[in-house]
Amino acid sequence: MKILNFNRIGAALMGAFIFASCSQQETFTIKGNIANGEGHTLYLSHIGTQKSNYIDSAKLGKSGDFKFSYERPECYDFYRLQLDKKGRQITIAIDSTETVTINSDAKSFIDSCHIAGSPQSEIIAELAALEQALQTQVNTLIKNGGPMIGETRKTINTVIDEFKQNICKEFIAPAPHSASAYYALFLNINGTPLFDPLHIRFDSRCYSAVATSLNHHHPHATRAQHLSNLAIKSMRATQPAKRDTIYIDSSNATGLFDIKLPNIDGDSVSLSSLKGKVVMLDFTVYGNAEISARNLELRELYDKYKKRGFEIYQISLDGKEHFWKTSASNLPWLCVRDAAGPESYNLTLYRVQRIPTYFLINRANEIVLRDEQVEDINKSIEKLLSER
Repeated sequence: MKILNFNRIGAALMGAFIFASCSQQETFTIKGNIANGEGHTLYLSHIGTQKSNYIDSAKLGKSGDFKFSYERPECYDFYRLQLDKKGRQITIAIDSTETVTINSDAKSFIDSCHIAGSPQSEIIAELAALEQALQTQVNTLIKNGGPMIGETRKTINTVIDEFKQNICKEFIAPAPHSASAYYALFLNINGTPLFDPLHIRFDSRCYSAVATSLNHHHPHATRAQHLSNLAIKSMRATQPAKRDTIYIDSSNATGLFDIKLPNIDGDSVSLSSLKGKVVMLDFTVYGNAEISARNLELRELYDKYKKRGFEIYQISLDGKEHFWKTSASNLPWLCVRDAAGPESYNLTLYRVQRIPTYFLINRANEIVLRDEQVEDINKSIEKLLSER
């Protein structure tokens, strides 16, 4: 198939992350009681993507009661309560304008903490406890095994790998859209992050799953942009050699980044809904004169293999919707349109650098080949159709 140059490839994640300030009601509240807290100072800080900033504080009186209100975030965000500036911290996830209640004791601030009104904060507290338990286990291994070399180092690596596998299985994969899944990516031991997405492919997949979901729900948030940039860098750094099988993980664990776009009838159709079929995911632009000839080639493939379970999910990047609908109206396969055009985030996720570009997806919803790896398109489709 003929490949056309496309000058404006890349997905620009636009928009600045701001706190909503439309009205006094657009706030969240953190309140509660710290027993035996008289004389202590409670600090509230915001955890940004680069650093944390103190935003409020309260001197605790005899009652130990406190209350903070702050402007709601655009997407889920993270805040910390700290008892005195050198004390341990409680992380709180805020989604909108909820009220979160914290009750604890100054003598055992973390261990006696009870959180209400924020299920995600409760899960984060569980993650923090697991992180602390892992830290204790690693410290014990170091103490008993001497320097972190040889067998001790191998044992520690095994423990950490098993821990990450469990975190992914229990906290990330079931709900990659959640604040706790995001938080899990940044767990650390001795100040070193557990997940290393730039060097370990499994870690890159975890980042990609959460980034895809966060971008889907909050495409204009700075936190989404930051994580997406990290995920994209990690995919490039850990991608397999050119001739290797390509697997691109997603938030729904189907083996690819899911895409959900409107067809010519206005109905949204997801790529993952085609699981069980062999699919050609095709990025194209109908506005180019040479695409008509290319679509004739695709029609031959479609007519030849459709009864055996072959489908084409063709994404148009054309700017004019009416033109796209007119062009796609006579095509027999699944035609959808990405209104973002050359600025589409999907182009970045799939590392599309030229148009047209296509990928072949097996019946299990796993990407196995991209166009540059295909030597004979008929043989490749035949092989995938024969697999069960």
